[in-house]
Amino acid sequence: MRPDDPESMKKHAGRYTGGTAIVVLGGYSAKNWESLYAKIQPDVILIGNGVNSQIQNANYWLCAENMTYANNMAMQGDPDNTKKMEMFHREAGAKVKLISHRSWGLLRDTSNCISIRRDKTHGFGPGKVSDYFSFREYGEGFLNGWLFNHREAGKPVHVGTVGTHLLHLAGILGCAEVHTIGFDLIFKDNRAHDVKHHHWYDYPTYDIDIFRKSDMFIDYKGLKTQWVWIETMLFLEAIQPLFVRDGLKWYDHSDGLLQMEGIAQ
Repeated sequence: MRPDDPESMKKHAGRYTGGTAIVVLGGYSAKNWESLYAKIQPDVILIGNGVNSQIQNANYWLCAENMTYANNMAMQGDPDNTKKMEMFHREAGAKVKLISHRSWGLLRDTSNCISIRRDKTHGFGPGKVSDYFSFREYGEGFLNGWLFNHREAGKPVHVGTVGTHLLHLAGILGCAEVHTIGFDLIFKDNRAHDVKHHHWYDYPTYDIDIFRKSDMFIDYKGLKTQWVWIETMLFLEAIQPLFVRDGLKWYDHSDGLLQMEGIAQ
């Protein structure tokens, strides 16, 4: 028995065949998402995680993280994890909520929710991408990158942010085009004292913790970023042929690593 609900995901396959999706993510460039929305007039809006603090009534909201640790820490009064759980429980009117099966038991209301998982079989380093994957099928779960295993930088983790999952979701929905904004993958903030602020809203920030060591944070070609984001960028570069094969055009309107390296159209 799978822990997620692939049958419910199949019911959403092809719902927007030939349509246009907009994916709004957390990076600073997304503060201008409404201008992009007005320009492209998308058929469906996809968001993830804390973007639900800014956008009401999205078509789909996705939280693929395992929130168990955050919930346990919040119950002990930890302020940062309390904010994460506020995000998780926030009611922002999304028509469909896609929730990690590992967080399912934390939901207060499962109405309009689907249990999902990440596919963790996409290889163990740059150049390793599974041939079986299709943007048009949910398959073994949402697209996840290879394993990032840099002991000096932090715990092993699969690269590929919520943005990668939402690109996959646009494909499952049958969209012909997907436009991303806020896929910056850099720290960008006018407040010099807080170089680890990434989002266009106030929370969260990125600090040294059980998942990240000081070596995680680096300068890359003049941009402040994290090693895991660099490898996310490399993963997205590696899978460009899959977009072409599956007939999904990806246009990125962000301001960061992807733009600098010329990834996406």
